[in-house]
Amino acid sequence: MPKKNLGDPIPRDEPYIVPARPQETFDSIWLRNINVFAPEINTSGNNQGSINIECLPYNSTGHDILTTPDNEGVEYLNVPNRANGRKSFWACVNEVPEVKTAMDAITAAIPPLRTWINTPPPPPSGDVPPNN
Repeated sequence: MPKKNLGDPIPRDEPYIVPARPQETFDSIWLRNINVFAPEINTSGNNQGSINIECLPYNSTGHDILTTPDNEGVEYLNVPNRANGRKSFWACVNEVPEVKTAMDAITAAIPPLRTWINTPPPPPSGDVPPNN
């Protein structure tokens, strides 16, 4: 496929120089985003749902997370996906014990999370709470 001609470049007043930076090693990943979509219950034949996880490069020694505008080094984990023949969300939960444990933990965390969300913070020190 021929390269599309976008026209002549527009000159800059001052050239933009990318500064050199030292090489860095990121030995781990940092969980930046996780989305679980479960519109059906775990029953035979149900195949709707997904897990999408986004992980950033993480340096566990220096406690640095690499974030770049172009998502350099980001790892994406998606269920379903093409590589595994689009196995379903519930197949993942049923076949990977750690995923089942995580789903059970998320479900168990909902009531205490709801309580925490609905509990107002204590009044600042020295303040008397208002009478209701």
